[in-house]
Amino acid sequence: MSTLSGAGRAPASLGAALADGVRTLLLPVAWLVALVVCWTLTGATGWVPAGAAVAVWAAGTATWLRRQAWSRAPVHLVTWVVPTALLTPLTALGWLPADGLVLWSPLTTVLAALAVTPQPPATGPGGGR
Repeated sequence: MSTLSGAGRAPASLGAALADGVRTLLLPVAWLVALVVCWTLTGATGWVPAGAAVAVWAAGTATWLRRQAWSRAPVHLVTWVVPTALLTPLTALGWLPADGLVLWSPLTTVLAALAVTPQPPATGPGGGR
C-alpha cells in the first residue's frame, strides 16, 4: 500500500521518500511527545481520560495526514484500525493499563504510518524507467 507525498506525487528517490516521510510524521511525533509529557504532568489516570486523550490525538493526526495528501483508507488504517486491532486484545487481557494506552496507541499509529509511507519507484533491470 502506498500513499502520495505532500505534493500529490510519488517521491523520485529513496532520499526524497525519507525526507517526505520525516516531514509528514514530524508533527505527529511532536504531538506524541507532548501528549505523554502532559499526561505525566497532569497526573491523569483512568480509562475515560486516556480514551479522550488518544481520541483527540488520533483526530489531530488524521487531519494532519489528510492535509499531507494521504487518502482516507491509509489515514483510517494508521490512526484507528491498526492501534485498535493491536491494543484491544492486550487491554482485554489486562496487560495494557490506561496509562499504557496513552503511550502505545499514538506510538502504534506512528509505526503504522511508517509502514505505509510511499515507496520509491523500482529502478534497474526489469523495473526501470
